Amino acid sequence: MGLEESRIMKELISKEEQLLENNIRNDANRLAEIIDDHCIEFTPSGKQNSYRTGAQFEMSSGVSYIDSNTVNLIDLAEDCKLLLYVTVKVNKNVRMKSNCSSVWKEIGGNWKIVFHQGTNSSE
Repeated sequence: MGLEESRIMKELISKEEQLLENNIRNDANRLAEIIDDHCIEFTPSGKQNSYRTGAQFEMSSGVSYIDSNTVNLIDLAEDCKLLLYVTVKVNKNVRMKSNCSSVWKEIGGNWKIVFHQGTNSSE
């Protein structure tokens, strides 16, 4: 992986990690910096959500983090990347993993998420 790809991957992981933090999830302005106005998400339950500018996300209970050993960045186009990773959520001594995929697009010099899917994993 070249220096530019490595820099982009670090930036996208950082933004994904921000989306796991309640203080960011509760800040419509910060979310708007990360999420495209037309972003679509498929939740672990299979529900489809469309992001609306100014919206906030539900508060998350427990602690969530990205397993850095699982991150993979796939180049779809110069301005479009697919980020694959596993998140781990720990809440009341219960640990749950989710396989995640996000499509990121560079818009006006800023990387924004345009699609996300999280699927709960048994391991």
